[in-house]
Amino acid sequence: MRPWYDRLAVKLVPHWYFPLSRAWAAALESGTDEAAFAAALGLEAFPGGFCGWRIRRALARTEELKRVHAGADAHWRDVFFAAEAPPAAVLVAAERARRKAAHNLMAARRYFLCLRKRVHKLQWALPHPEEMPAPEALQGDGGTCIKLDGVPQVERSHWVPGPFGRQCWIRFPAPSLPGDTAWAQVFEPEDVENPPTLISLHGICVESEHWSEAMDSIDIVPTLALKGIRVIRPEGPWHGRRRRPGTFGGEPAMAHGPLGFLQLFAAWGAEVPVYVDWARQQNGGQGGGPVALGGVSLGALTSQLAAVAAKDWPAELRPDALILVACSESLHDVAFQGSLAAAIGLPARLQAKGWSVADIDRYLPLMEPRGAPAMAPEKIVMALGEADDLTPFAGGLALARRWGVPPENLFLRHQGHFTVAFDLGRRPQPLDRLREILGAA
Repeated sequence: MRPWYDRLAVKLVPHWYFPLSRAWAAALESGTDEAAFAAALGLEAFPGGFCGWRIRRALARTEELKRVHAGADAHWRDVFFAAEAPPAAVLVAAERARRKAAHNLMAARRYFLCLRKRVHKLQWALPHPEEMPAPEALQGDGGTCIKLDGVPQVERSHWVPGPFGRQCWIRFPAPSLPGDTAWAQVFEPEDVENPPTLISLHGICVESEHWSEAMDSIDIVPTLALKGIRVIRPEGPWHGRRRRPGTFGGEPAMAHGPLGFLQLFAAWGAEVPVYVDWARQQNGGQGGGPVALGGVSLGALTSQLAAVAAKDWPAELRPDALILVACSESLHDVAFQGSLAAAIGLPARLQAKGWSVADIDRYLPLMEPRGAPAMAPEKIVMALGEADDLTPFAGGLALARRWGVPPENLFLRHQGHFTVAFDLGRRPQPLDRLREILGAA
């Protein structure tokens, strides 16, 4: 858990995970159609020789794994959202089968290794500045791009026993993405009446529910249920079940540049009050256990923006506390000085597409937490890596100072972007501090 790991991860993610994911996403869309697969990746022709033989096998194998996953997922939905609750053993078996099928399908990326250096990292679709909507047309609550757009009815699955207490899933029509469904997994502590709630937003490309159950063992958030906190873990737009056809999880946000992040922040932020409202309803309304919002990386950037927008929301829809891990108040620094943005070539591509610094600056007020948050400073917890160069550390520290986060709530560690989050399992003081603020039993 030292900065050398972060430097390695920043190389592996864009140069290995992204191109393999790009080929994998094309395979999911094209099936075994070789011409369609090559066209989706921008290749002049389908690969020949040994690589071509491997890719043919990869397409066939991926298509089979896709079919198995579709069947397991359909069965999972049937039993978890059945009119009457099936026996717990049936629910557990369905969840394990779905998780295994999803993991195998996600891991099919490895079959496309011979194409790693021949495909683009992302399916770029940057708009020209003149093609962008006017900033005024995108402005929402608190001067951000997030706007409260109603609170749709939430549907809950049956409960199933799990290693962190009982679990369920909730879903509802996404307020800002017509035709899309918002999903979240809920971990609830056993034998705790009206527990406080944490709404935990994940980072870019993170799709925990679609990898093996071992992912939960390194995700410290579900273990908060063992500490008396209900955890709602939403699935972000364009990730997991919400993945757009022909793309991999999170790709549209990066590939569309400023427009992609504006759309993601607006969509995910509009779903936050729905989760807040649902959590309060589980506890009998406004007088129940408090609700916190937070996240890591992209989840933190979304949370800090939603915290500002929430000042314009009704009191019952505002989160009471906030936890931010690996965040920054400057989206300009993230886009132009961040190590991941540089690794995928975003600054150069923006410049080639005609974007100037002035063009970017027109939209920054919508994406940066320039106002005050809805909660008091003593209700905010922040964990920052002093060696973080993906969401640069200086921007996170500046936000903590501007918002007046008290010293006992600010955790500064000699770590980078990834390690400051991964190390919460070994050094969970920020989470324990949040637990104290929420008054968890």
